[in-house]
Amino acid sequence: MFFFRAILIVFFIGSDVQAFQIDTLTKVIDKDTQYIEITGEYEREYIYTQLTQLLTDKKHGLREIPFNPEDISSWPIIVEPGEIVLDKADKIRVKIIRNGPQQDEDRVSGLAFIPEKVRRKKIQDSGLQISVGYKVWLFIPGKSPLKGQIKASKKSGNITIENMTNKILRIVPDDCSGKNKSECAGAVILLPYTSKQIDDSEHVQTLSIYLINDLHKKIKVITL
Repeated sequence: MFFFRAILIVFFIGSDVQAFQIDTLTKVIDKDTQYIEITGEYEREYIYTQLTQLLTDKKHGLREIPFNPEDISSWPIIVEPGEIVLDKADKIRVKIIRNGPQQDEDRVSGLAFIPEKVRRKKIQDSGLQISVGYKVWLFIPGKSPLKGQIKASKKSGNITIENMTNKILRIVPDDCSGKNKSECAGAVILLPYTSKQIDDSEHVQTLSIYLINDLHKKIKVITL
């Protein structure tokens, strides 16, 4: 299971919310311009986008906070268009633009697609505290070299993986062998300075470690 499922990638309230689809829930931003495709399902939909940043550090753990709209120059990415009108069967490509040169450290941004009807309800109902719609997690690799340690241990039917590095890592168990590593359900995406416990019902013997943006080169193999 992906690490980010713990944060709840998708929220739905009522059957009318799911009036559009997107082609991915995670994307590695390793080019200056990339795209996410959004498709209309049933009726015209007005959709707003919202960018957040996911921060991790040893002191505060995991935090998701919105970007400051008055400081766009510091954002690692920008999105065009920011507001979308989507009719039934429409396909619109949303552009993800790297905002400036590649930064030193890996970063994670959340791109939420929020329907207008839900946005209105959220404004009117102060008790509705969650964003509703789709959220895509955007992984933005930095240019700093890998620093720190990756550890894993097996106990009582579970595997605990610790990423004490400065990099976003993809952890691929040996039962993913022969499958698309980026799509294997057993693979785990782990942020810097976080840990994850996974079920060992498949009796995994080895974990292959990759940087989030390079599935062709293993940086480590851990034997359990």
